Amino acid sequence: MHRLASAWRVAMGGLLGLGLVACAAAGGVSGGVDAPDGDSGSGGSGESTAIVGTLNGDGPFQQFIVKYRGASAPGRDSAQVPARLAATAPSQGLAWQRRLGVEADVFRTARPLDRAQAQALMQRFAADPDVEYIEADGVVTHQPVLGSGQPLR
Repeated sequence: MHRLASAWRVAMGGLLGLGLVACAAAGGVSGGVDAPDGDSGSGGSGESTAIVGTLNGDGPFQQFIVKYRGASAPGRDSAQVPARLAATAPSQGLAWQRRLGVEADVFRTARPLDRAQAQALMQRFAADPDVEYIEADGVVTHQPVLGSGQPLR
């Protein structure tokens, strides 16, 4: 099932999307950390590990989304997140931005990261057993369908 979820994420351009998040929260996706080459890694302890989103392009990357498991302190209370961010990557100057409707948190790094640095940061978060998933926050755009002949309203 995890390979199917990985293929779905790749097909969707690296975005986890609400469907995968809901499926993972319901236990429909087994754990496993996506290594930089896309292979699934092992948590080693038998516990479920975080899902790591795919990085699109070479960067720069400066904003990320992390979802803490609901039973964890930062998962229950967004006021706990800034301290957890600082403990996970103290040298990155991580700044909490806001909590999303899907109970995930947006944070920014003090400076833009290249692909390797962003991957290393996401792997640090994935090592935390309280993290459900981590991904780079990307811009989603809406493009009109070409040739429709209908004006946008």
